Amino acid sequence: MSEQPPIPESTPQADDQLSDRKVVPILPILHKKLGERLSPTATRLVVTPAGEQSRFWRGIAAIWHKLISLSLVGAVAITLLPHAALAAQTPAPGAKDARVRTINYDPDQVVSVIGQFRHAIEIEFGPGETVTQAALGDTVSWQLAPVGNIVFLKPREKAAGTNLIVITNGAAGPRTYHFSLTLGSEATMFGIRFHYPEQERVQEAVRAQLATIQAAKAVESTVVASALDHAVIEGKRNMNYTFQGDSALQPSEISDNGEFTVLRYPGHADIPSIFAVDLDGTETIVPYDVREDFVVIHAVYRELRLRRGNTVLCIWNEAAPRNERGDRTGTVSNVVERKVKGQ
Repeated sequence: MSEQPPIPESTPQADDQLSDRKVVPILPILHKKLGERLSPTATRLVVTPAGEQSRFWRGIAAIWHKLISLSLVGAVAITLLPHAALAAQTPAPGAKDARVRTINYDPDQVVSVIGQFRHAIEIEFGPGETVTQAALGDTVSWQLAPVGNIVFLKPREKAAGTNLIVITNGAAGPRTYHFSLTLGSEATMFGIRFHYPEQERVQEAVRAQLATIQAAKAVESTVVASALDHAVIEGKRNMNYTFQGDSALQPSEISDNGEFTVLRYPGHADIPSIFAVDLDGTETIVPYDVREDFVVIHAVYRELRLRRGNTVLCIWNEAAPRNERGDRTGTVSNVVERKVKGQ
């Protein structure tokens, strides 16, 4: 018979080493946590026994287990990914000239500025901002000159890197900028301009809102104008008019609705002068406006007199005086009301 390999004797030191080794069931723990996350207690589904045996539910269960497995693999992969280290952000080269760079403002981000000996750099902040304070780490190797919303930087000698802190004030309030200043030739920078996505989104929203308001006002004006125009023809028409005089001046139609008198001259015919005749026979010229073939007089008279040179046409309103409008709106329309500002 073959001899059994000797079993090493247990020693207190070996026992301590074995006791220190702990098996951590990472996959079951992740599986449990992902399962709880994907199917929390408050949204758990309860399936009847008959439903569990159905083909539909078995298919759903298979998809569910695949999702759990994929989520588990994804969670493990994410935990193994390297985390990005903190670093200063370098402004992006411009579309027209790479030496003029742009960057979005972030108060929690350090901006990397790479200077060149005997070259100046212009840093431009937002419109309306004013530089109120600027702190330069190395005032010997770098020269600083703030003007309005611009800071001019120039390295005066070759030295190690330093930092710059700029505080501005403007319509959006105070802003703080952090810069890391170094010398190098790998990224030539003549100018750096800041953009403000949040502020631009707000301004765009304000512009859109103003455009909507203007469009609404335009629609309102159109509606009001349409309502006032419609007031000319709304209501019961009175067509009880008689004529005497030169028929060459006679309109093809004349009527009123108690507020407006409308005369029609088809084909853009010449319109005579129109006068209102008072009870004592005096004549007063009547203002009117023309809408295509129609002459609209903003009143109703008992007698009108039309004149062109020596020819005359008299028109009498034979209907009884009436006022069928119950609502007084201060305008010619029942749906458009005139109100005094501030009341």
